[in-house]
Amino acid sequence: MQTESNVSGTCRKCGKILKSRDDYCAHCQVELAEEHIADSDKETEPSRPADERKKKILQAAILLVLLGIIIFRIPAIISAFEHKQPVRTGTYETDAGADLCISTLWQISRMLEEGRLPDSSIVCPISGKPYLVIEDATDITVFCPDPGQHGLQELRVSRVFPCPEVKQ
Repeated sequence: MQTESNVSGTCRKCGKILKSRDDYCAHCQVELAEEHIADSDKETEPSRPADERKKKILQAAILLVLLGIIIFRIPAIISAFEHKQPVRTGTYETDAGADLCISTLWQISRMLEEGRLPDSSIVCPISGKPYLVIEDATDITVFCPDPGQHGLQELRVSRVFPCPEVKQ
């Protein structure tokens, strides 16, 4: 039998006699904790689907924008891999003087490939003037000083394009 000295009180929820100084029995404490957990879940659940839905919509929008950019740039991407043809291919009819100048430009082309620059002693065989050397960040180009004497608009060679180019 229980003595009254061991009894501390009764459960506030179910009225059972308690041996400890707690307000609730163990069973009622578990029930109260479960109710509290259930209440907090109900508060957070409605916001989760809305947040997930907004996140999915944002991801879809970003994906569509990126896809649109890629589709818009496809022609530029394709043209970057195409081989570009010169405006005109073939040969020009040149006189003997132009042929001598072109031969000298071939020698200059070899020098450029070896990493050397032509000095002022190398001159156009017809005009007697030294070739014009223009250096920029990416290339070195050598021009005939007077292509008009060969009946041409331009005569040049460069490190990037080692074959002498003629513009008539």
